[in-house]
Amino acid sequence: MEKNPLMINQTLLKTIPDSVKRFAEVIARTADADVRIVDNNLSVAGEAVLYYRLSASMGLDSVIGQVLARQKRLLVEDRRQSELCRSCRSHGDCEICSMAGVPVFFEGRVIGAIALFFPARRAFGMFRNLEAAADFAAQMAELLAEKLRESDELARARRESGEREQVLECVEDGVVCTDPAGEILSCNRAFVSMFGLKESLRGENLQMLLSHRMIRDCFRKKTMFRNLKIALERGMHSFYGFLSCREILTGGEKRLVFCFRPMDHIWTAANQAGSGSLVTLEWCRDWLFTEETADRAKALAATLLPVLICGPERCVNEMAAKAVCNYSDRSGMGIVPVYCNNLYREFFEQFLFSSFGELQRARGGTLVLYDVENLPFYLQERLLDFMKTGCAGSGGPDGAGSGVRLIFTTTKDLKALAGEGLFLEKLYYRLEKNRLLLDSFYGDRARLAAALDLGEAFYRSRYENEPVALSRSARQWLLNKDWGEDPNEVDKILEKIVRNGGGTVTDRDLAAMGIRRFKETEVSAISDLERERIAGLLKAGCSKVEIARLLGIGRATLYRKMAEYELDYGRKKKKQK
Repeated sequence: MEKNPLMINQTLLKTIPDSVKRFAEVIARTADADVRIVDNNLSVAGEAVLYYRLSASMGLDSVIGQVLARQKRLLVEDRRQSELCRSCRSHGDCEICSMAGVPVFFEGRVIGAIALFFPARRAFGMFRNLEAAADFAAQMAELLAEKLRESDELARARRESGEREQVLECVEDGVVCTDPAGEILSCNRAFVSMFGLKESLRGENLQMLLSHRMIRDCFRKKTMFRNLKIALERGMHSFYGFLSCREILTGGEKRLVFCFRPMDHIWTAANQAGSGSLVTLEWCRDWLFTEETADRAKALAATLLPVLICGPERCVNEMAAKAVCNYSDRSGMGIVPVYCNNLYREFFEQFLFSSFGELQRARGGTLVLYDVENLPFYLQERLLDFMKTGCAGSGGPDGAGSGVRLIFTTTKDLKALAGEGLFLEKLYYRLEKNRLLLDSFYGDRARLAAALDLGEAFYRSRYENEPVALSRSARQWLLNKDWGEDPNEVDKILEKIVRNGGGTVTDRDLAAMGIRRFKETEVSAISDLERERIAGLLKAGCSKVEIARLLGIGRATLYRKMAEYELDYGRKKKKQK
């Protein structure tokens, strides 16, 4: 047989084989004829034979093939007079007398055809003629299409229901749907595991499973809400997070949908996008930290033990804590910072240890307590208990704060404070085992030199001022400068130099920019000597050009210093004239 141009991979009529077969039988009994229903592949989808042995092979040249090709009904009153039938290869052996065929339409396209074959006695049953039989077949074709539509909608509904269930299983939040009385109709696995429940909860009552005032109010007072912060416990399982309740209408019936969003889901996402996540130990190596310090930090980061970071500069301690966290296995969980200050007396314990406190917020991640020496004794004791048990509140192992990595920082000598009774001795000796000691940022000239090189290169690139560069004298000036205790001062000075400088910057340029090398008291003494020197040269009758040359400064710098020291003798002489 020739390849049929109407052939497609799948046909709709084959999806409802039982219905198609029943339709064929009803049509056959009613019309008193043999009936064949084919799909648009010209494959038999269903048939009912009363009189003939119908041929298994059909082509486009057959009556039913032409019904599909022309997409309209086709009637053959007498096959012997039909040109279509005479061209058929089985014309001589065919016992059929009359035929009627109608297309089956579904959503604007032909998906098959219904053919009726009558014997020679032309018995049309309850129909007067072939046209009436064809009308009946057309009505049955519409009913068949409607049946297919219903089946398609049911399949679509089941498919959509299955897809919704799969989507819910992908949601990390716990979701449960109930009727207005609280009977559970469906829920996802996250809800089941969240509260340690059995897999099948259908028929259980949510109010009985989870006893909480807000859940009861949803059913009794019809109170709907979004993202209400709650804490509840069921046996050994605790929930801390947000609860939402919404009423929906499905199939004409009211339903209540509850969504339980754990707090750690929200905080984990927030921590992953938090600041400080780019600080690494390799970035800090050789300028903020020595190589030995970086290696020690890596060894501590690889453990889950509490870490104590001791260093003279608060900001360097903070960067070290971030670097340790980012090197650990918990780097993706982020950092929750706590700045210890006992001035928050009435609030600090709740802020740190409550169900929605910072320990709970840091679950699975890292909590950093900056300046731990400021923490009151009773909170130090609670922290010590937490470090021993892994639990900051009631509720067993799943209680608030479980699974938190702790990092402490201090700029003080905790051992000395403990000896003076100003710090909890037991807490100190527990932390002292995993201590990371940081030297002063300015205590190592090699690290300071590296910081100058890195900072100068960064600000040149930032301000697109590549020609500017520190001279050897300027670099020595900065290396010998009294920086105080603030490492940020290096960056402030370097930015000022690159932003305002041009070409090679000398130590004289640094002085002209107001960058002082010594402390204020020393600067004052030097200023007095400089004023006396300039004043003496002016009295000796030296010109300003000569004075600038003798002092090794530019004329503009000399003018500024003369104005600063109020040494403009030229004006005074002019006034005397």
